[in-house]
Amino acid sequence: MNRITEIALLATATLMTAGSANAQRTVLTVNVPFNFTVNSTFLPAGNYTFGFDPILPNTLDILDETKSVRARAYFLRGSIGPGREDRLIFHRYGGEHFLSEVGLDSASDGLFLPETKLESRARAGRKEELAFLAGH
Repeated sequence: MNRITEIALLATATLMTAGSANAQRTVLTVNVPFNFTVNSTFLPAGNYTFGFDPILPNTLDILDETKSVRARAYFLRGSIGPGREDRLIFHRYGGEHFLSEVGLDSASDGLFLPETKLESRARAGRKEELAFLAGH
């Protein structure tokens, strides 16, 4: 009886680990050549990995090269139209960049980050431009 219990526990642990690894999948990796802001977190230019939080499904984690979470963003899912897969879209006001959208590996699915108070203040009186970065 103990042997059956051990096998059942091992199978359960294996399934939980596989599910957790899948939930933590990377959406994309991008070398961002400029400083940018996610929510109220300022991030310097560099290589970043964008992935989902395994516990909070509508949360995007932005990790640096050391794989430590640098920023967390709450998002809305939606259709971004064809031809926009695997890329980041930033709103740019003067020299400030704010992450706005993340295109996923589906040409029509994406993540939208709501405008923050910080971005709203940066937008005041400035022309909005978009910056696009392809991911892999």
